[in-house]
Amino acid sequence: MAGESSILGVQDIEAMIEQLANIRAAMQPARPLTPPSGTYPMELDPCWRVDRLRDFDGAVLSLRHVGKGWTAFALPASSLASLFEALSTLPHTMPHGERTLLN
Repeated sequence: MAGESSILGVQDIEAMIEQLANIRAAMQPARPLTPPSGTYPMELDPCWRVDRLRDFDGAVLSLRHVGKGWTAFALPASSLASLFEALSTLPHTMPHGERTLLN
C-alpha cells in the first residue's frame, strides 16, 4: 500500500476480517434481508453445528465458511419450525415457479 510492504500472517488477516465485518454490520444501508439475484458465493456442503442453550427457546446453528470462518445464528423455536418446513419440502411438491422459501 502506498509503496510500502507488509507481511501479514493468518492471525493478522483473521483479525482484519473480523474488524471489517463488525464495521460493515454497523453501517447503513444495512445488508438486504434477501439474497441478491444472480450468482453469489456459495459453500458446498459446509461444516455445521447445532447447539441448544439452556436459557434460549430455540437452537444456535453455526456454519463454517472457508474464508470467513464460523458464524453462529441463534434461531428461535418459530424460526426453527419454518426452517424445518423449508428444508423438508421437496422441490417437486412446491408450486410451479416457487423454489425459494424465506422466513
